Amino acid sequence: MATCFLCGTEMAPRFKARDHLRADDLTEYSLEWCADCEFGRIAGEFTPDGVAAFYTGDYYTHVAQGGAGQGSIRLLERLRMHAAWRADRGVDLSPAELSLLKSPRSLCDVGCGSGQSMAAFRQAGFEVVGFEPDPAARALAQKTGEVFEGTAEALPYAIAGRQFDVVLLSHVLEHCIDPTLALRNVKRLLSPGGTAVIEVPNNAACGLEMYGPGWFFADIPRHLQFFTENSLCKALSRAGLRVARALYTGYTRQFSPDWLAAQKDIRERIGLGRDESWKGNAWALLGKTAFARAQRKYDSIRIHAVHADK
Repeated sequence: MATCFLCGTEMAPRFKARDHLRADDLTEYSLEWCADCEFGRIAGEFTPDGVAAFYTGDYYTHVAQGGAGQGSIRLLERLRMHAAWRADRGVDLSPAELSLLKSPRSLCDVGCGSGQSMAAFRQAGFEVVGFEPDPAARALAQKTGEVFEGTAEALPYAIAGRQFDVVLLSHVLEHCIDPTLALRNVKRLLSPGGTAVIEVPNNAACGLEMYGPGWFFADIPRHLQFFTENSLCKALSRAGLRVARALYTGYTRQFSPDWLAAQKDIRERIGLGRDESWKGNAWALLGKTAFARAQRKYDSIRIHAVHADK
C-alpha cells in the first residue's frame, strides 16, 4: 500500500491498469489515492533503470513533433469540437506569460524532450538550456540550444552552480520517482527573483473520472505521480516554493477524433474491451464540463512559483 508523501497517511486503491505501450507486460499497476491531499501515486518501489524500461522508442515526447492529423472529420465531430472551442478559456504555455522578467532572460527546460518549448522560448529572446534522459530526444533538442543528459532528480554536472530566470518542468514531475527531490532541485536552479513553471496533468479533471485508466493522461506506469492543483501546491510548499499563479490548459483537444481514438486504443490494449460508448462519452463529457470550474474541466494545470522566502 502506498503512503502519501504530503501527509504520510495510507492511500486507498483507486483502480488498476496494465501498460498500454507494452502488450507483453501483464503487470497490473495500482493507482493509490489520498482523498485529503487529492494526490495519487502508483504503488510500489521504482528505480531509475526500472522506470527507463517503461519508455518505448516512439514515446511521444521523444520524437519530432508535427501537426496532428485529424483526417476526415465528420459533421457531428466538428460540431462537438467547435462547442468545446467556444467554451475553452485555457491558457497554453507561452513565453508571453513571463514577459515581466527583465532581459537578458535565461531558461532551463528540465526534461526538454525534443526541444519544442526550448525553441519557442529561444525565439522569444531567452537564453535556453535543457536536459533530458533520452538520447534520441536530446539529439533533436540540441538543434535548439545546449542540452545535457540528466533528470529532475539527477541534475547534470555541467550545470552545477548555474541559476536561471525560469526553470520549466512541462509534464515532467508526474514521471519522477521522488517529486520532492525534483522540486528541491528546481529551487536550487532558480536565480533570485526567478520563476519555476510546473505543468502536470490535472487529475481532478472529469476526464479521469469518466475514462479511468483509459484516460489519455493516465499513461500508467510512465506517470508515477498524480497531482491536482491542491496537491501540487502542497508539494511546492514542502520544497520551499511559493505559488504565485495557477493556469489551466487542455480542453478542446479532449474532444478531437484523434484524442478519442487514442483513448479507445488504450482501453483495448489494457483489456477493457471494445467498448464503443467512448463516442457517447465525449458528448457526456462536453455537457458535464462546458460550464464547469477549471479544476474539473481542463486536463492540465500549470503553476508559477517563486522562492518562498522572497
